[in-house]
Amino acid sequence: MDYFETTDMGDGLFRIVDVLGNHCYLVVGEAQALLVDTCGGVGNLRACVEGLTRLPVRVALTHGHDDHLSGAYWYEEAYLSPLDGGPTCWELVEDHSTRIRQQIMEEGLVTDDTPFALRDGSRPRELQVADGDVFDLGGRTVRVVALPGHTAGSVAYLVEDCGVLLSGDAVTPIMCLFFDQSLTIQDWREKTLARMAELPFERFYTGHHDHAFPKAVIPSFDAAAEYALTDRGMEWEHNRLHEFRGIIHLCPCETFDADSVDFRAVIDHWHELPPRKRRKRRTA
Repeated sequence: MDYFETTDMGDGLFRIVDVLGNHCYLVVGEAQALLVDTCGGVGNLRACVEGLTRLPVRVALTHGHDDHLSGAYWYEEAYLSPLDGGPTCWELVEDHSTRIRQQIMEEGLVTDDTPFALRDGSRPRELQVADGDVFDLGGRTVRVVALPGHTAGSVAYLVEDCGVLLSGDAVTPIMCLFFDQSLTIQDWREKTLARMAELPFERFYTGHHDHAFPKAVIPSFDAAAEYALTDRGMEWEHNRLHEFRGIIHLCPCETFDADSVDFRAVIDHWHELPPRKRRKRRTA
């Protein structure tokens, strides 16, 4: 069974999607390739990548969550911000990824024979990456840009020669700011959205969507953040890892399709909701 769907995006860029819909991206230069994120560990990602390029591959991660890190266990080393990394990060990856694998086995999506990075590979050596670092791939460079919010150490990878920003979960239609490592909504506005508005790119790709988001939509994410700051919101819980919960703010937009370029929601840290305001009864 083929556990990945690959797409040639042109300009030496490839999108790789695993069976759970997690995305990673391969940037190919003349001398090396850079694998940005590594999906959720199901299927042999390294074999998939070797089918796309024979160049040496370096692995660079956008942030410290299992749906981006688990496939790194097929490789000897991986770059990650020290603000996200460390032993605790990898221990959580191993716990979360193993639990999700068990769930999808019970659902019949995979079997025990399905290659699984955490079982069949080993924890990679962690290399540090920071804002301003540059990967020289030969004939093209990829620059690291810090975009904290989703996690304190979230970074994006700017492929400037083709106007592309590979942003992980730094900005998504359902913006997740409920993790212990997540910044506040206001910090996300100031440290990610404002920073992105200044960067030289035309479109960005996330860790969970096939389509590109044009740079022009950044103000709409800022409007969603502003709305979420005053909205009461509703209780929300992760559909697989139930210890993750928060307050979701469904921002005014023209669609209910969460995969749409135009959908906007923000999930904030968990807190007790204020009582709903009673509407005054109309009198005749």
